[in-house]
Amino acid sequence: MTLGFIILYRLKELTSDQVNMARQRWSKFKSEMWPSDVKLLGEYGHAYGSDYNGFFLVEAPTFEKFQEFYSKFRDYTRWYVQSTKTITGVKE
Repeated sequence: MTLGFIILYRLKELTSDQVNMARQRWSKFKSEMWPSDVKLLGEYGHAYGSDYNGFFLVEAPTFEKFQEFYSKFRDYTRWYVQSTKTITGVKE
């Protein structure tokens, strides 16, 4: 069994310098801190039809692995991500 997650995110209002810093930190998080057992399937810059700025898709082998990842993700991005909403599915 594999679990899939849609993570919708809403960004805080940022200056152009903060936007650049957020992009650099997100790239660093993906390249240096992303756990090998959680797969990033896609990143989407808009979430039309919602109040969110965008979303990304991930897969994890267990909910515990996802929770470990999500905790690190939220701690690392908390300064510029105002809120998130996660939708979970099961791949059979």
